[in-house]
Amino acid sequence: MIYLIILCTLSIALNALFIWYIRKMLTKLLFVSDNMGGLLEKLGDFGDHLHSVHEMETFYGDPTLGNLIMHSKEILEVVEGYKDIYSLTREDLEEVDQEEQE
Repeated sequence: MIYLIILCTLSIALNALFIWYIRKMLTKLLFVSDNMGGLLEKLGDFGDHLHSVHEMETFYGDPTLGNLIMHSKEILEVVEGYKDIYSLTREDLEEVDQEEQE
């Protein structure tokens, strides 16, 4: 009987520890997700800004700006590979953005 009580107490303690750990990890995931969304937005804005500067008459065809635009697109593609983390908590916001664009 005493073994059963010890085993039950140990089980309850481990379950409490797992619940605490899962809660902590979900909090970190939410934090990363929020920051990832901001990063994706800023990188997209940066790429658009570079493209608009490159299209200006003064800078049109400048190879340095052209390479900078290609580099920013490559970085954006790499970061978008991590978009799954962002989309875990932001599915509702993406639906709202799509509705606004229509």
